[in-house]
Amino acid sequence: MTSWGPIVICCGYILGLMSTGIELGQFHQPIASYGLVIVGLGCSFWMPKQWRLGPTGRQWLLAGIIASVGAVYCLWRIPQPAVDDVSRYAPGSYSAYGEVISLPQVNRSGKGKFWLDTHGVQNRGKDAAFISRQPASGKLYVTVPIEQTENLYPGQVVKVTGRLYEPSASQQPGEFDFKAYLAKQGSFAGLSAKYIDELPNTEQPQPGLWQVRQRIVKAQGRWLGDKGTLISAMVLGRQAVDLPYDLSDAFIQAGLAHTLAASGFHVALVLGLVLSLLNWQPARTKAMGGSLALLIYVGLTGLQPSVMRAALMGFGAMLGMALERKVKPLSCLGLAAFLLLVWNPRWIWDIGFQLSVMATLGLMVMATALAKRLDWMPGAIATLLSVPIAAYLWTLPLQLYHFGVLPSYSIILNTIVTPLITLVSLGGFISAMVSLIWPLAGSAIAWPLAIPVQILITLVHCFNQLPGNQLPVGNIPAWLVVISYSFYGIITIWLARRSRTV
Repeated sequence: MTSWGPIVICCGYILGLMSTGIELGQFHQPIASYGLVIVGLGCSFWMPKQWRLGPTGRQWLLAGIIASVGAVYCLWRIPQPAVDDVSRYAPGSYSAYGEVISLPQVNRSGKGKFWLDTHGVQNRGKDAAFISRQPASGKLYVTVPIEQTENLYPGQVVKVTGRLYEPSASQQPGEFDFKAYLAKQGSFAGLSAKYIDELPNTEQPQPGLWQVRQRIVKAQGRWLGDKGTLISAMVLGRQAVDLPYDLSDAFIQAGLAHTLAASGFHVALVLGLVLSLLNWQPARTKAMGGSLALLIYVGLTGLQPSVMRAALMGFGAMLGMALERKVKPLSCLGLAAFLLLVWNPRWIWDIGFQLSVMATLGLMVMATALAKRLDWMPGAIATLLSVPIAAYLWTLPLQLYHFGVLPSYSIILNTIVTPLITLVSLGGFISAMVSLIWPLAGSAIAWPLAIPVQILITLVHCFNQLPGNQLPVGNIPAWLVVISYSFYGIITIWLARRSRTV
């Protein structure tokens, strides 16, 4: 098998997953993936003659077959409600019995929200066909008055009573699709609860990473309030922290959503801190310490796709360190993306995963070359500019496809706030580590970060108030996204070959 063979096969698998997004009349997928098998068959005869050092004919054919298998696998992994799923009882007034499986957070309506692993339901309607408790299963999205969630914790057995409903799908393009959001989480019903009853449960809260996460968030917010919560979100990601919506919306609008999503930047900080602490140890010990830190960090962030991608690349770097071998970043990125998509093929449509992979790819292939083109500037400024420009350009097609909005000042703002983000994130990580041992000391370390955090918030609000801070250009079609990235790839390969010949 040539060195290009595995790359072509992995690309075939990813193309097969992407083909599940193509609708052909009344037929559901994987009809579109059959075309990839034909393409693979054609390439098996034609490409070896044109590209003698490339993949063999069998490898091209195998890539086409893998594409079709990947499409079938992706469709097979689509969550489906079980026979006794709680959604079968909707709509109506019910009491749902089950186990809390997430920490409560606040939704945009000011209510508490959490996930419930349902064990049974009881009809509370006046014309109920049954009054006894019926067996049920499934993941239930529960909203309830915020005061009812104060003492809830994962693992607690409760009864929630209210209106059971099926989520509605969006009617207009670009609107939030609540039904699709729940389905992505493996849930097919929601319950708007009036009250919660705690059921007898002799077991105490089981130790878990959620308690560690809460310890960090409470320590950083002790004297800083919402600013402390923002620090926690910049350390653990906003999906793991109950960040106020006005703050998260402001950062997203300003083009700084990546600062609130655990990703490669955060993983690099974690590894940097751990490796600096273990600098006097041999390479294998440092690699083991870094790998352990990555496992803990991934658990704290809640297994988000973007941080798992970065963590897998971090594990690759630690393996290279232990074996004293050089790791190729592009190969590491491709392998990490492939493994994650084998584990969960539906992540091919996860916006965070898409942006994370393309931003990382852009930094790898473009940031250094761009910094060289800016050699007329001081080195530090050239680096500050090249990183946000590369990430911006390589995620722009996806942003236009998903959101249809062009953030006008994103590059300028990212360049200005990068030192602040680095300072706050680094201080937040140190505060988090100390909080695990001595929460009060962790709070003391986080307290001086109030100044850079306030400056960061002020800059975000100022840029959001500038005229034309967001240009609505409309959602671009998927084929234009493919053409855009194909053009990016051609330009990248051409520049790489040109640099080798110069």
